[in-house]
Amino acid sequence: MKIIRPGLFAVLKRFPKHKDNAKQLFRESDKFQTMCEDFESCIKALDHWNRSKEEIAAKRRAEYAAIIQELEEEILQKLYEFRH
Repeated sequence: MKIIRPGLFAVLKRFPKHKDNAKQLFRESDKFQTMCEDFESCIKALDHWNRSKEEIAAKRRAEYAAIIQELEEEILQKLYEFRH
C-alpha cells in the first residue's frame, strides 16, 4: 500500500476530479510538490486560527484564506497545463 504525502492528500481532497494528474505531477515536479505542501500548511494554519480566540485571529484567518485561494488557483493552473 502506498502512503500519500500529506500535501498531495490535501490537494486530492480539494480537487478529486484531478487526482490522476495531481499524483503524476507530484511525482514529476518538485515545484508542484512544494505547492502542495504549502497548501496543506496553510489549511492547517487556517484551521488553527479558526479555533483561536486570540485578538489577531480574524486577521490571520483572512490572510490564510487569501493565500489558500491563490494556491488553489496556481494548483489548478498547473493541473490544466499538465493535462494539455
